Amino acid sequence: MWGNRRTGLHRGPGAVVSMDTDTLDILVRAHQAAIYRYVRYMGADAAVADDLVQDTFLTAFKIRKYPDPSDTRGCAAWLRAIARNIFLRHCRREKNRRVIADSEYVEQAEAVWAGTFLRDGDGFEYLEALRECLELLSEKQRHVLNMRYAEKRGRGEMADLLKMTENGVKALLRRLRSALGDCVERRLAAEGVG
Repeated sequence: MWGNRRTGLHRGPGAVVSMDTDTLDILVRAHQAAIYRYVRYMGADAAVADDLVQDTFLTAFKIRKYPDPSDTRGCAAWLRAIARNIFLRHCRREKNRRVIADSEYVEQAEAVWAGTFLRDGDGFEYLEALRECLELLSEKQRHVLNMRYAEKRGRGEMADLLKMTENGVKALLRRLRSALGDCVERRLAAEGVG
């Protein structure tokens, strides 16, 4: 249990005081990739995400009270909270950012992250299933998804580049999302997840 309102943590069987470098190493190895994906999901670009992850673990190292490293879910939630605060602080400093995130946006993103990716586990099963399903797509299908989600192109621009109508692109994206969703659900069900 996370106890007292002043610190959010408690001293007792699930918390220890004064993190050492071995404990930090355990946390980094166990959670670095997930925290990186989390801040990327929040909207940080790759270079900023690297910095935010580093700042997250440095901040965690400086905090005197922290959850037991064997409590994977508790540590993950604790580190996400630190990363979320660091990301918000970064957004406030960066006035010229294309996308400004406010705390309401970040709270909504956290709810989607927890509801979609974490479900009953730490989210790795979902992301692994998605990666495997993406590999099953044709090169053209992956290219279409990359244009839309990585390059953030609009349907009109995609239609011009793909020599399709805008409605054709819309239908193609809908079919691809549906196929990926079905594939992920089948893989998770086969693994007994979700």
